[in-house]
Amino acid sequence: MTAPAADTYIREDFRFRRVGGGLLVFIAIPLTLFWARFGLPLRYDFVDLLFILAGPGLLLAGLWAAFPRRAPRVRLIIGDEVLRIINRREETTIPLDDLRSIQRRHPGRQSQQRLSFNTDGNSIRFDVVHMTHEAADIINLVGIRLEKKGKHLREGRTDVLGAPNGIWEVRIGNPFEDEI
Repeated sequence: MTAPAADTYIREDFRFRRVGGGLLVFIAIPLTLFWARFGLPLRYDFVDLLFILAGPGLLLAGLWAAFPRRAPRVRLIIGDEVLRIINRREETTIPLDDLRSIQRRHPGRQSQQRLSFNTDGNSIRFDVVHMTHEAADIINLVGIRLEKKGKHLREGRTDVLGAPNGIWEVRIGNPFEDEI
C-alpha cells in the first residue's frame, strides 16, 4: 500500500525584495556611522537634520524590505485531484479530469510568462512572476499528476516546420508511444 503523495505548493517568492533590502542595509550602516562620527555640527539646522536622518532612514527602509511580514498573495497548489489557484481573496479550483490543455506564452512587452489552464468551459490565467517555480516546472508537475490518472501532456506543433507552439494538450494513453 502506497502513501498518498503530498501536494506541491508554488507561491510568490520575495527574493528580489530581500536582496534590495539587504543592499539598502549594506549602504545605510556605513552612511549612518559616517554621519554619527563626522556629521554632527555644533549648531543644528533643519538641513543638517535631513542629512543626519538619511542613514537611519535607509537602514529602516532596508530592514522593512529585507524581512517581509505578509503572506504570499498568489499561490498555486498542485494536488492529485485538483489544481487550486489562490489569488489574494479569490480561490479557483480546476479538477485535473476537466483539464484539456495548458498554454504557455509571453504576453507582449512583458518579461514574465503566463500559463493558461483551459477546461471545457473557460480558461484561467496564471502569471508566473517572482514564483518559487518556473513555468516549465509547473507544466512538468501537472504532467506527473496526470500520468497517475493514465493521461499525459504533449506539446503541439505548428504546421510550419513542426516548431513547438507552446500549447500542451492532455491526451489519454501511454506517453512514450511513438506517433507517426
